[in-house]
Amino acid sequence: MKSTEIRLFREKLALDEDNRQIRLSLHEHYEWLEAYWHDRYNAKNQIAKFSNEFGVFYWNIEGIKEIARKIAFYPPVGNSNNDFEPTITVLRATYFLRFLSELFEEQFPGTDEEIEIADNWNKSSFEALLTIGKQIRDNLFHGRKIELNEPQYTRNKELIKMASDIMSLVLDNLEQAEQV
Repeated sequence: MKSTEIRLFREKLALDEDNRQIRLSLHEHYEWLEAYWHDRYNAKNQIAKFSNEFGVFYWNIEGIKEIARKIAFYPPVGNSNNDFEPTITVLRATYFLRFLSELFEEQFPGTDEEIEIADNWNKSSFEALLTIGKQIRDNLFHGRKIELNEPQYTRNKELIKMASDIMSLVLDNLEQAEQV
């Protein structure tokens, strides 16, 4: 990223307050969740442990499946450290949401290869959603989501908004999850 590109992106964000706010929101929400996960699990695989403990609760709260449906319609999120190609984990998570999470009344259109990839996700729907949200967060935190050109600018904004909404729902319901 060159200094001119950073300046131009900052100028564009100054004119797009909504995008600026959702980016800040995702930073803040994820920071708090990481602190919680670190304190509670103090180990690797914190998302998996959180999902194992609270995934059923969260998968059934209002709003979470709506976000999952939206994310399932998007092409799988790329990894900024992998030339923006999705990792196998994100492919599995995305295709699992599309084909095997019962989010859609009718079968989501896809290829046999995509369905086979989905079959290799051996975790919950909620963990699939968190995994995709984390990839969006990772791309944002590592400075690789500052494209100026359309349609990528709008796609990034929409993905960051969905990830922020996921983390917000998790935070807003955290105390209730612990009491169930």
